[in-house]
Amino acid sequence: MTTVQLEQDSTRNISRRYGYLFRLPTTYYSLLFASLPLIGVELIARAAAKESAPVIALFAIVSEVALVLGIELDVYFLRSNGGLATFRRLSTISIMSNLLWFAVSFMGLVVYFATGSEGKIFPLVVLGAFFAICFRAIILGSVFFVNPVQGLPLAIIQPAILLGAAAISTQALSTLSMNVVLAAIGGVIAVVAIEIYLGMLNKPVKGIKALLLLQAFLAAWTTGNPTDLERYFQVSSVERQVTTEMVLLKDSAGEESHPEALLIVPGIHPGPFSPVGSSNLPGDLYSKLRTPEKIPLIFHSISDHDLNLPSKEEVRKYAESLENPQVIEKGNTCTPSIIAKEGKATASGFALGKTLWIALTLAPHGMEDLPEVVRKKIEEESLRSGFDACLVIDAHNSLGEKPDEFETENLIQASLRIIRELSNSKQLFFTFGFAHTSEISSLDYPKDIGPAGVGLLFFETKESHFCLVVVDANNSKLGFREEVMDLFQRETSQAILEICTSDTHVTAAKTQNEKGYLALGDITPAQQFATILRILLEKAKSRMAPCTFETSIATSSVRTIGNQAWNNFSGLLDNTILIAKRGAQALGLLAILITLTVALL
Repeated sequence: MTTVQLEQDSTRNISRRYGYLFRLPTTYYSLLFASLPLIGVELIARAAAKESAPVIALFAIVSEVALVLGIELDVYFLRSNGGLATFRRLSTISIMSNLLWFAVSFMGLVVYFATGSEGKIFPLVVLGAFFAICFRAIILGSVFFVNPVQGLPLAIIQPAILLGAAAISTQALSTLSMNVVLAAIGGVIAVVAIEIYLGMLNKPVKGIKALLLLQAFLAAWTTGNPTDLERYFQVSSVERQVTTEMVLLKDSAGEESHPEALLIVPGIHPGPFSPVGSSNLPGDLYSKLRTPEKIPLIFHSISDHDLNLPSKEEVRKYAESLENPQVIEKGNTCTPSIIAKEGKATASGFALGKTLWIALTLAPHGMEDLPEVVRKKIEEESLRSGFDACLVIDAHNSLGEKPDEFETENLIQASLRIIRELSNSKQLFFTFGFAHTSEISSLDYPKDIGPAGVGLLFFETKESHFCLVVVDANNSKLGFREEVMDLFQRETSQAILEICTSDTHVTAAKTQNEKGYLALGDITPAQQFATILRILLEKAKSRMAPCTFETSIATSSVRTIGNQAWNNFSGLLDNTILIAKRGAQALGLLAILITLTVALL
């Protein structure tokens, strides 16, 4: 399996784990679903005491009040957990614990109907309460406490309150039969077994406690606090040098009302997943470098998740390193744009003086991150052809798999044709207009577009004109690029050279679809996006003016996570869950044995 395939599998795997956190009913339904099994337990306990219907109804209400009180106590004692312990999530825990309690209590009715012995009903109600404690001890201890045993007192409180409500005035409790004592002993054994198991599960693996890592994961993905998880990635990171290319386009007449466009090809890859590290790299760079006079447009470089930053602090350092780059060329001329096709591959390009810009795609056939060899071969050929700088863009605009060797070679060959043609193309003075969605307050766009928004650049010489679109999005649906380009050209009579996405991971894994993120077009219809571009074009045209460019390079020393750390995290999460499942199976067998013992003795 290739590195990219491993990364893709890890992303989907984490997405699947994450999706479980959001498949929860609403607060109203959570409380309803937690109440139904509890009422069932109440009916069973009251039936064992042969109490009247009004009394049963009264104590059903008492149990409901006790349930709400128990959940509120959970919220109160876990209030310092950074937002993870919401009433809705804790109500969902009550659903599962109460269902387990009801299932064991129902066994009492089964035994009663099979043997005619009423004395078995209430002991199993008591045993069910202990099993509810066990379930709560697993969840609360592993998710909310550094030491799992610290969660045991809180795990006991709610079932104890509910058992009290179910047991008040019942004859079974007053007699304290041997079966009730036996049930209590069995319940205590189950609780002790749970705590021993959690202690074993939390033993350090490679210096990391599995439950603490799980808690860091949950804090990052449910409350937006990545601090603990970033600490894990920071330890696993390595230092390296990366290069970032930038081109600043500005009005040569010095018209201050027209913002400058700063094109950025980062030396860093967005990821690994929101909100950790460089997951929101385009948005973070946009926020850091955006000024009233300058709007950054972030492209997707030819890179993969081996170049993820482990923390927001590393992102901050990287962004600051871009503020004073080394200028390598200035000029005011541009070539016409050129498109070259080779098999499924499409390369689009133009040159600003001796600065080459090339974007690559396999659209509409689909493509994931390109291998680094593509960038190296294109840059080498551009230098041989007399260019001083080469910005190689992965357009990242058509969902698919990693290109195979044949497709990769086609992309390279199409690029080499672009280089040969542009090296002989006439350089002409050009005019330029630019607009960004942040400048138009009336524009609104859905969640498949990130915080760095959408930018449109319009280049024009005496012999040609073309548009370039940059979107803060994570890839785009198959066919979306082609549909938007067609709509835009029919509505404006202007051609789009390329639609490039930033590969933001700001929404990665926070969706329940298979790929684990929202691609451009998953929410935004092609017609709506084409309309946004048309509005931007009108504004860009109103700003057309003679333009100069400034090409610069920044070299940054950063710590990167690397694919290995990312895959190790996914694997450790899997191993933790696998061990938990096996332990749960063993504990389940123990619970069955205890239940049968109480029921049959």
